[in-house]
Amino acid sequence: MSKDNTMASGSMRAAPDLSRYPMLDHEQIGHLRHIHNLVSQEDNDWDGMGSAQWGQETSDSYRYQFAQMSYCLGFAHFHHLPAAPGAFRPTFEQAIRKMQLPEAWAYWNGTSKGSRVTDPDIVELREGWRDPIVKENIMYSGRLFAMLGMHSMLFDSDRYDEPGAISLRWEPMFQGLGPEVYEYSYSSIADNLYWQMAETGWYGVVCEPNCLFIVCNQFAILGFRFLDLRRGTSVAEEVTRAFTDAWHKRGMLDEDGEYWRIWLVKQDRPLQLAGGAGSQWTALNMNAWNRELVHKLYPEQIRDMIRRSADGLVTLMPPPATAELRRARRENRAPLLPDGGTDYQWSSPSFGYTAACMAELGDTENLRGMLAHADRYMTPTWRDGGLYYPRNDTSYDADGNLVYMDRLTGNAMLGYARLNVTDGLWKMYNEPWGPEHFRQPNLARLDGRADVARAWYDPTESLLALTLRPVQQDSAAIQMEIANVRSGRNWTLFLDGSPVVTSDGRDTLDVLDTSKVGAHYVGNALVLNCTLRAATDLALSLHDTAIY
Repeated sequence: MSKDNTMASGSMRAAPDLSRYPMLDHEQIGHLRHIHNLVSQEDNDWDGMGSAQWGQETSDSYRYQFAQMSYCLGFAHFHHLPAAPGAFRPTFEQAIRKMQLPEAWAYWNGTSKGSRVTDPDIVELREGWRDPIVKENIMYSGRLFAMLGMHSMLFDSDRYDEPGAISLRWEPMFQGLGPEVYEYSYSSIADNLYWQMAETGWYGVVCEPNCLFIVCNQFAILGFRFLDLRRGTSVAEEVTRAFTDAWHKRGMLDEDGEYWRIWLVKQDRPLQLAGGAGSQWTALNMNAWNRELVHKLYPEQIRDMIRRSADGLVTLMPPPATAELRRARRENRAPLLPDGGTDYQWSSPSFGYTAACMAELGDTENLRGMLAHADRYMTPTWRDGGLYYPRNDTSYDADGNLVYMDRLTGNAMLGYARLNVTDGLWKMYNEPWGPEHFRQPNLARLDGRADVARAWYDPTESLLALTLRPVQQDSAAIQMEIANVRSGRNWTLFLDGSPVVTSDGRDTLDVLDTSKVGAHYVGNALVLNCTLRAATDLALSLHDTAIY
């Protein structure tokens, strides 16, 4: 059928207007490309991910980076590109695979033996063990659990709920008596964490021996909720109720209204650590299920943490200055602030924690100022199409501007802040996609060096709206698969406003311009081949009102 005859038959609509469907901006796309670049490196190549200290015990370690990069992918897919699972699933699964490499968890062999830092009363170390999931170590197991849960919700998948789907292999050449393999599934990790929480009286599972972080247990709660969505259970509701009751008896807040960062289990008291943004880190994740409390406490918690400049930039106060402001308020006196505070040595991802918390809680003005500060003073860098902020161990520049940048913030948390929306985690937790979402046409696979800037399916218009662009403005030969298309539907595919392929609902396709696109069916999926030379709009317009 010729193009003229097709148009005359009335089987095609006019080119749809895609401008009503939002797009990612340049920086958001850059963060996603950087995450893809990092997780796509060869195994044991940690270029751009190395933490400030050896041993993988600090807060910028691989496990934290992989987890937060995965959540960035989740936010981008859920809130911005819901019709493009194929643009996210391979990278998300690669992050889960990298999370299983020994470099991400082998630290536990030493950490499990204990330390006087987290248990000041010990006189000798424990035996220790290598398996990073079987007991304690919620800082690893909880984050992995949340990654698996988010994957199940986003992609309607039980891939990681098969026995042995998670396989942690220890097989160095000159250590041990032979290979050791620790196998788990999404459900078996859930059972493990549930009973550990029950054994502690629902206060949570420890991270380091004798050392309980409230924040790390939030990831286990996320994992329970996502598993509930697949099972039709209510474990997360049970756990959060018991967790709340337990901490209500003990008290979750210190005298400044901050969430306890660390609780020593045997001594039954907090471990006081100076500085940091522990409350922002906790609030960010607890908002998913305890929004009322989080929003109530946030204004006072953030009040003395940040400093605003006349030009709208926002940065962090040095922790000694924050502490002094709070003491002065309690004592009803004028604060005696440290002189400038630029001698303070930063060592935690506080900047990233705070920016991400602002995004989740809808503190948009301060978030805008934080990101503007990062863009002016923290060396935003583009590499292979990806945007990141490189590590900088120096705390302040010569003019007293905060320039410190850790790997977690630079690789993940500022992307998290840009890609999240107000109550973004809360919405994923409380308003997840239902079965109808997965029956809609979507970009199920994308091969080639292309970024997705727009991906929405509009059921009221029976329209799939996509915008893709080549990485770094180079031309990109791509193949894409659009799922849930065939099923006897009549449709027209537009490329930059011009019709290029039509279907009358039968097995044959009419390719109107073979110089622009190739097309064929594979089952109910439409497979397209084309070359991108710039940002390109693709619109699949279905010619009926069938409901998926």
